[in-house]
Order: sequence, then structure tokens, then C-alpha cells
Amino acid sequence: MSSPPFLPSLLRFWSDEGFDPSGKSVVLGISGGADSVALLELCVREMAPRFGCTFSAVHINHRLRADANLDAMLVEELCASRAVPLRIETLDPTTRRRGQSIEMWARDQRYAAFARAAAHAGAQVVLTAHHRDDVVETLCLRLWRGTGLAGLAGIPFLRADGVTRPLLPVPRPALRKWLQDLGTPWREDESNGDARIPRNWVRHHLLPEWRSTDPDLDARLFRIARTVAGLLPVWDKWTHAEHPEEEVIARGGIPVEWLRSGMDAAVLKGLLRLLGIGDPTPELAAELLRQAEGHTGRTGKIRARADESALLTEKNGILTAARSIFRRSMDV
Repeated sequence: MSSPPFLPSLLRFWSDEGFDPSGKSVVLGISGGADSVALLELCVREMAPRFGCTFSAVHINHRLRADANLDAMLVEELCASRAVPLRIETLDPTTRRRGQSIEMWARDQRYAAFARAAAHAGAQVVLTAHHRDDVVETLCLRLWRGTGLAGLAGIPFLRADGVTRPLLPVPRPALRKWLQDLGTPWREDESNGDARIPRNWVRHHLLPEWRSTDPDLDARLFRIARTVAGLLPVWDKWTHAEHPEEEVIARGGIPVEWLRSGMDAAVLKGLLRLLGIGDPTPELAAELLRQAEGHTGRTGKIRARADESALLTEKNGILTAARSIFRRSMDV
């Protein structure tokens, strides 16, 4: 068997999303794990002959595990045997900013490396191997931590920077079963079994117990996420009209009344960037909204540390960032 059983439904999903890579140059992000190796096989066996795409790949060594070089070796072997040009980028963990989590640093570095690889290859499309389980896990994490409507959309099929997730509706077990049938090897990241990491706890503890009494859980949560994703363009238009950036810039901060009116956490994160907070975390947004609802500290005013250089404080009904450069940013 070469074609995966999920291919017909996947092609319908691509059509619904308007995804057509015909004749394009495509870069594939490949880690050596099962998901990205399955995407490599799909690209070589199905997408290239069906759409006339040309493919190259990029592997990113984050240098966070002692056996990371073994991942690169497998990726090199797989790409060489399939005549897929490969670019390898090795990162430096010491560049991580103080206070920035390893996960956030690695994510930011990955997408920067994808952009460099696309520019180097002259590619129009970058593909990553996110799938349905990733959507479900992300949705559960965001519900656990607190989220707004945008957070309920899970993982987008298409990012604003053009990165596309062609495997999004496919369950993880289906990808692994196909690789097993093909006899294609992959590498397991041992850190994925560490339940101290919140996503792994959701994956290995919360979801298995939930699924044991509800076998349709994943399909239903995925439908919810996709429904919300379809609503986001209208939602964004409304929220930008309700919370205009121009007013934040004119007043030198975010009106606290906006936070107390049920503001979406994703909208708040976007506005915080206008205050010079370059990478507002979901936890920061949740804390500010919690305080705005009335659960404040001794002063009765909002106060939260944004990062090592910025303190968010409420003054005269405006949330401002002390010791931070106020700047205009449209990246919301």
C-alpha cells in the first residue's frame, strides 16, 4: 500500500480550505518524528505527482537533547533516499531571552528558520506536520489556562506568514499506522513522555481518560475548533472596531474598562504589543483579565510583571507599561 487511507478525505479538506500547491516550490519542516516523516512521505508519494510540486526540506536542531544529532542523521537518510534537498539549521539555546520559556524560544526559532529556508529555496509554501491531535491538545490546554474566542480555534490551517498545516484533520494514530504499513522509520522524542510538561499531561493523562468514555471526543473538538476558526474574520473585524489601536496609542495605554467588558485574551495580547511587550504570554493575558474582573491586589488596581523590563500598571483607568518603550505595532 502506498496511498494513505485518509487521502480522499484529506483532499476534500484541502479543497474546502482553498489549498492548491499546484506547480509551487514547497519547503517541508521535518524533525524526524512520525508526524513530519509521514508528511515527507505524503509529499513525495502523493503531492509531487498529483500537483506537480517541487520539494525541499529543512531540519532544525535545537540542541536541547543529547541525541538530537541522531534525528538529523535519520532525516538526512530519508531525504537523500527520496531525492529531496535538505537544509539543516543548528540553533544556539544560549540566545534564549531571560524569562522566555524553552518551548516559546524553540517555537520562535523554528518559524524564523522556516522563513530563512523558504527564502533560500525561493519557495512559496512552507508545510508543517500539525495534525488533529495537536488541535485537540491545544484546545484543551487553552481551556485549562483560560482563553478567548480566538484561542478556541486551536491551530490554524494557514498562518499569517503563509505556513500551512496540510495534515490538520488527520489523527496521529492514522499517520503512524500508515508509516508502519510503509515500513518507514521515525525517531521518538523522549521528552514527549514527560508528563511534567502541560501538553504531555493533557496527551497522556487527560485525553486518554476522557476518550475512554467518549470515543467521538476528538472529532467533536476538532469540529468546534474549525467552526470557531471560520468565525474569526468577522470576530476580528468587530473587536478591532470595538478596541481600536489608535485609541490605545492616543491614550498611552489600554483602557481598563475594555478589560472589564469581557475582552478576548488574543485581542488583549495584540494590544499589549502596542505597549512594547514583544511576546505577551497567555498567562499574562489571563492574569490581567482576572485582575480586571475585580480580583485585584492590595491597591485595588491592576499590576503585573510582563517581562524583565516591563511592569504593567493601572493609572487613572489606563493600563500602561512602565520602563518599556511605547511603540506602534500592527502585528496583532
